[in-house]
Amino acid sequence: MKTMEVTQWLEQALPRAQTGRVDLAALTRGIAISSLSLTILTASFRYRWLLFSEETSRVWSDYTNGLFFVHDAFLIIALFLWVLSIWLQPRRIKFGPLALSLPLAGLGLAALTSTGFSLDIRLSTYHLVRLLMAAGLYLFLINEIRDLKILIWGVAGGLFIQASVSVAQVLAQHDLGLQWLGEYRLDPAWPGVSIVWAEGIRSLRAYGLSDHPNVLGGVLAFSIILLASWSLGRTSKSGVIGTGLFILGNVALLLTFSRSAWVALVVSFLLMAGILIGSRQKDALKRGLELILATAIVAAPFIWATSAYLGVRLNSDDSFDSISYESRSLSERARLNVYANQIFAANAVTGVGYGTFPLALSQVEPELPFNYQPPHLVMLEAAAETGLFGASFYMLAILGPWLVMWLKRSRLTVTPALVGASALLLAVTVVSFFDYYPWLLAVGRFWQWLAWGLWAAFFQRSLDGNKSND
Repeated sequence: MKTMEVTQWLEQALPRAQTGRVDLAALTRGIAISSLSLTILTASFRYRWLLFSEETSRVWSDYTNGLFFVHDAFLIIALFLWVLSIWLQPRRIKFGPLALSLPLAGLGLAALTSTGFSLDIRLSTYHLVRLLMAAGLYLFLINEIRDLKILIWGVAGGLFIQASVSVAQVLAQHDLGLQWLGEYRLDPAWPGVSIVWAEGIRSLRAYGLSDHPNVLGGVLAFSIILLASWSLGRTSKSGVIGTGLFILGNVALLLTFSRSAWVALVVSFLLMAGILIGSRQKDALKRGLELILATAIVAAPFIWATSAYLGVRLNSDDSFDSISYESRSLSERARLNVYANQIFAANAVTGVGYGTFPLALSQVEPELPFNYQPPHLVMLEAAAETGLFGASFYMLAILGPWLVMWLKRSRLTVTPALVGASALLLAVTVVSFFDYYPWLLAVGRFWQWLAWGLWAAFFQRSLDGNKSND
């Protein structure tokens, strides 16, 4: 990291002396930002504590239990210290662009309303508290984060840990004995462990320290996007480290065999390339192409070694129909969408309650032949849980940022931070069309609101920067 970057980080994140006394407001803000970085680093770790449990044998306990994760503690500390810093040094709170903040406020109101009519008020209240924490994160990002570099060590640290564990798991075809960090016990021969199957051989998918390969794949893709946007202007030692992490992260992403994460990363990179070409940032575009080329060279042996499994995941030789594991998964997703539509139609106004879809499904279909879970389409889950109003506000929150960016494109100053935040927002949106964790699971909800908050922060600063130059 360059000396100037360190100086700038210290100016924002560390306390300054005022007339011989410690500036407590600056101190609390600095610790709050550091705690937020630790939140990002640990957000994908599945290590947790049980707050309360729901007595049901038909629904996976993580859908019905109240859980407290490591990253929750860091986020609470960050938000508490941020509020304390505002008390010590009163200042105006910004609420971000209305095109995003108003729909998010409406979504929160819909979640609150659905909680009052929930089939499990305790569970919905638990998710509502998590939503309030996410809203606090959103405001914190808008008001305090001016550049990605003060958070990048959290992104890079989490990426390094998860990617290293993931690659080692796949090479060993077993867990690494890290249960004290929340790692699952893994063996591809065991039922319930996520695998890919080809040529009569079961191969373990990378879990890392997360709950599932698809969740891990999404987190890796999101982290890679932020790391890439930060790395575009780096050619020094920090750039070399960033390149190494970029390559490691992509190899681990490959080994998750998560199709939604692959698609999200590719689409987001195309967006980044389009913005860089449109804004004529040739040096950044060249740096991006160098990153991709270096990754392709290092990843080539892994692609070759796993080519049979990759073919299965990409429908080679009609694998979606010929391999029972793949065809069953697609069939289950289609049936879940049908059930979700039925549940929404029966509870169109208020929904069944925020965070309660799996429970609602267990009541509608008590003899379901596969695992109770939400539909793998967030829009449909939002509609079923929070009703028509919640789904409408969620749709506005998805579309609003892109609409306002297009309308104000002539006033925007294109910065690497805005490019990265926009790409991250697109990646999370793409994943939400294939999986439910950006809505229901703690790690997914965190990254969804992190994406919204970073985009709002950097979009507003891009507009403000342009105004200052007028």
